[in-house]
Amino acid sequence: MFVIPWVQLKLAQLGRIPGPIFWLPLIGETPQLMQSPFKYMWKRWLSYGGIFRTSLLGQQVYVVGTQDILRSVWSDEEAFEFHVPGKTFSMLINDIRHLREPRQHAFFRRRLGQALSPAAVAANLLGPMAAVMRRHLDSWEHRGRVLLSHASEELSMDVALEVVTGHPLPSSPDAKALVRRLFRTVLNGLYGLPIVLPGTAIYKALGARRQLMKILWPLVEAEATEVAARVRGGKEEGGEEEDGEDETLPGVVTAGGCGEDAEASARAPTLRRRRMVAGAGDDGGGIGVAPLRMLEAQVSSALAGGEELSAILDPEQLFERALGTVIAVDETSRHLFFASVAAVARAPDVRSKLEDEQRQALGKYGHELSYSVLGDMPYLEAVIKETLRLLPVSIGGFRIAKRDVQLRSGFVIPRGAVVYWSTHLAHCCDPALLPRKPAPEPARGNHPGPWFRSLIGAGSAGAPGGQEPRRGLTVGVYDTVGGRRALARSIDGPTGLPAHLDFQMRFEEAFRPERWLIAETRPKQWAAFGGGGHLCLGQHVAMAEAKLLLAMLLRRFDFRLEDPEVLRKASLFPGPTPRRGTDGLLLTSRPL
Repeated sequence: MFVIPWVQLKLAQLGRIPGPIFWLPLIGETPQLMQSPFKYMWKRWLSYGGIFRTSLLGQQVYVVGTQDILRSVWSDEEAFEFHVPGKTFSMLINDIRHLREPRQHAFFRRRLGQALSPAAVAANLLGPMAAVMRRHLDSWEHRGRVLLSHASEELSMDVALEVVTGHPLPSSPDAKALVRRLFRTVLNGLYGLPIVLPGTAIYKALGARRQLMKILWPLVEAEATEVAARVRGGKEEGGEEEDGEDETLPGVVTAGGCGEDAEASARAPTLRRRRMVAGAGDDGGGIGVAPLRMLEAQVSSALAGGEELSAILDPEQLFERALGTVIAVDETSRHLFFASVAAVARAPDVRSKLEDEQRQALGKYGHELSYSVLGDMPYLEAVIKETLRLLPVSIGGFRIAKRDVQLRSGFVIPRGAVVYWSTHLAHCCDPALLPRKPAPEPARGNHPGPWFRSLIGAGSAGAPGGQEPRRGLTVGVYDTVGGRRALARSIDGPTGLPAHLDFQMRFEEAFRPERWLIAETRPKQWAAFGGGGHLCLGQHVAMAEAKLLLAMLLRRFDFRLEDPEVLRKASLFPGPTPRRGTDGLLLTSRPL
């Protein structure tokens, strides 16, 4: 009875990061995580704190989720290297140096950061995005009923292909439909086993990839050549850049852009100076430079690491960059579209407030839905952020420790270890959402002594072995084993989850967009788009398209779910996905 807690205590006293002693061979604790990510992370956090060891898919992984550790994992590229687990991703996208190597990654972020900045979304993306959404909503209106997940999947793919990638598509409807199906087949291969046998998902995905290359490269080649010529012209005219340096085309990132890259360049390069236009930044950041389009950003980012300009026209490289964009946009958007619409349909009070806000916007701006108009809808933004907090569309990300990493707590992440930063864990233990005062200790005769309590809860984010944190550290009340055990006594309800997570049984308490409108209740560990040097470059696109879709829906339709409990029955890993056929959405035309 006491063996496992005793081993845990000894490991913690030796400075080892705590975690379960036993797990299933080959699959580890993957089934528990996939079944209910929040329940899994909540229980692990109560036991071990903000960092713990486990096994996922047979590989030992260090899971992190508190703000101090996340900041290091996200930003310290000297200590942590970007990592993609599993083999299927690398089978479909071979070259990820632009994500892994710091020099190339910095260049890549600068170029794509401009193409996906608020200025670029306002100038280049929002209009075409609205046209695509209008076309889909017309179809929804004609049908009167859609399966929300499937409709969101179709919409997200069209937004990714027609709006965000910037790559030309075939002109005929049949050819476009084929391209969509092939891209979907490729994306489905990401989640299959890496076994290349006829009939397997990855076999089909690799075949679809080859077909897409044949269809799209002739269309892209001419435009890519023209863009490359402009890039070459900009480089040659400048005369002041050093050969082979990242700084040849640093790009311009708008103020308020993506994470640590959100700093304007000290000088605009020649290519950017030749594209100066009056008022280009008026709706998205105040920069007087024409924002990059995605294809131009993808082409010029091929210069990372000082490759020759001829490398820009490598079909494989350009296709992989485009495929990476489609994966990122589609995987985020389809889950976000489904979750946000379902959440609003499930919460009549929230919907009523959204409709009031839309009426105010109609009175103030008319039917305009520009980037600045969407930015003047604080409750709509709060709804999107609350959706992403409660129904994350991303499970997090992975890193490899490049050296032994000493944490402030005294724990060490060993060199070569796989580190998994978890969106669900970060949202579980957000200090702004936890009770301010834990439940008091019960009477002494009704609980185990302190020695036994330290055994069953050995290890914490605050200090090894569940001890009190070292002097000089700023530690919250729940950064110790005792504090988290007191919190556990405060939780009631059938699921064992606190109210801010329990959307399955207490949706009205869990889904509260109002928390984002008050500084005291605003979440502090919101990790929906990651952070640091790998903060999602597409965050402005994702927020804009989700706002746009909800605004257009609210202005055109009365809508409701056939099954109000669809979210309670949905799987949540890797993103919110309903059971087949349970997500019928009924729409009735009703202009506001």
